[in-house]
Amino acid sequence: MIKKLSLIAVLCSLLLSPASFAKRYWPAPLTDWTLSLNNGVAYVTSPQMAEHCSYSRAQINMTGTEFDKALYAYALTAKARAKQLRYVVDDTHTTCVISGLAEVEE
Repeated sequence: MIKKLSLIAVLCSLLLSPASFAKRYWPAPLTDWTLSLNNGVAYVTSPQMAEHCSYSRAQINMTGTEFDKALYAYALTAKARAKQLRYVVDDTHTTCVISGLAEVEE
């Protein structure tokens, strides 16, 4: 009986954890931004970055997946063409990870 109650308590705590209520969103576009690669992680840095992102930057993970490669290539071409950039991040993490990008048409 105690094992069942412990299991139920653990499952409830996992289901009601704050991370389960995280939302991804599109912050304001970046007009002044840089792209850098450091230790296998690409960073988009800007003074206009979402306030909750540490060091005014968000990262593009470079794990080798096609999606990550495509995000980096998209950011690289947007930077080369001096485009404004929109990005998607999670609203709860301070180490922001970009999960979507879009150029802003002027």
